[in-house]
Amino acid sequence: MKNSNPPVLKPVRINPFPARLPAALGLLVLASAASPPAFAQESLGDIEEVVVTGSRAERGVDLGSSIRLYGHVQTSFTYNLADPDQRKGANRLRLSDPDHNAFGVPYAKVGLGRALSGRNELDAGFRFEVAAGRMVEDVFEDPTLGDGGITVPQAYVDLQLPTPYNPLQVRLGRQHSWFGVESLDLYKNPNFSLSPLALAMPKTVTGLSAGMDLGGGLRYTQYLVQGWDRVEDDNDAKTFGGQLTWKAKDLALSLNWIVGEERTTSAGSYSHSEERQRWALELGARYQPTLSTELRASLLYGQDGSDKFGGFSVLVSQGLFEVGGEGFHRLTASLRGSYLRDQGGSRTGIDHALGELTTTLALNFTKNASLRVEYRRDFSSADDAFLGHRGRPSRSGQDTFALALHYAF
Repeated sequence: MKNSNPPVLKPVRINPFPARLPAALGLLVLASAASPPAFAQESLGDIEEVVVTGSRAERGVDLGSSIRLYGHVQTSFTYNLADPDQRKGANRLRLSDPDHNAFGVPYAKVGLGRALSGRNELDAGFRFEVAAGRMVEDVFEDPTLGDGGITVPQAYVDLQLPTPYNPLQVRLGRQHSWFGVESLDLYKNPNFSLSPLALAMPKTVTGLSAGMDLGGGLRYTQYLVQGWDRVEDDNDAKTFGGQLTWKAKDLALSLNWIVGEERTTSAGSYSHSEERQRWALELGARYQPTLSTELRASLLYGQDGSDKFGGFSVLVSQGLFEVGGEGFHRLTASLRGSYLRDQGGSRTGIDHALGELTTTLALNFTKNASLRVEYRRDFSSADDAFLGHRGRPSRSGQDTFALALHYAF
């Protein structure tokens, strides 16, 4: 994954990983019945990506034959309160808003899709998207369309096969990863910026998946893919992953895993050493006690070679002033806190602990358009993780202010 390439620093002497991660996972499962949870699976009847944020169906325009045209444009202005001399990439360790004192288009996308029927019958569907914007440079390692700032974030074909139990959904192509409680389509998130956990997780995958409803709100999907965030494989090994979800009326949980031998040696030959494996495990949750209140949480742990990484994210969003009969609130207030320990620097380029607190207020003009005002505070255990006023890495904290406006259809 591409970042703003901060220098690799000497390891800091902190190790905030819990001594017993399984116990921590168990505590989150027990606590999720009364606090933030998230969902990470799509229903067969909707065009939606596989993310833990729950149902995020695209509205779109009906073109006939069950095919829909959809898209969105996200524009923004971001200002770093340290006012560094550098502009591009001045906001360190950011994916959606890396540039300081800059107007921009973080992400714009248009797509076509046909959803599966969801019934136990033979059916086929597809999704094809083209996207452009600042995020293309740092999120999508995709040479398909060259280096012109345009990418194909998702392109796949779905096949629905009837079985004696439930339909089996088979998908082949590129899609958003099944990890995380945030979407790469920024307008679908309560906050404008992406949390530090987005730096550590796979964002897109290319390969094959097969999923089926198991009954009782459970669903399992198995993945066989090229690797993390890559269209072209760089070794002979494949990466395996899976997602087990459980969904109730107001609560949804997902257990996500991925493992594969991802790296090549400096000479270009591939090593099958256990030290070369990369794996990650995530427990995501989503809880919506009312139509106006939503809570999400994610707990992540993984290893890249000998480097370990892990952290958590918790988000609460509250809608205010419901617009009668329209299905949305005029204002939405959101608060997010996240923590990422990157031991060895494999995910961010720095061996450090990274945290953030973000507050966002959205003015929703319609269901399709909103203006968001956001303040974010990043803090690191490394003293020179962020840029100072003179453009040199000399600070352990970073404060940014952003305005973001989107339109989606």
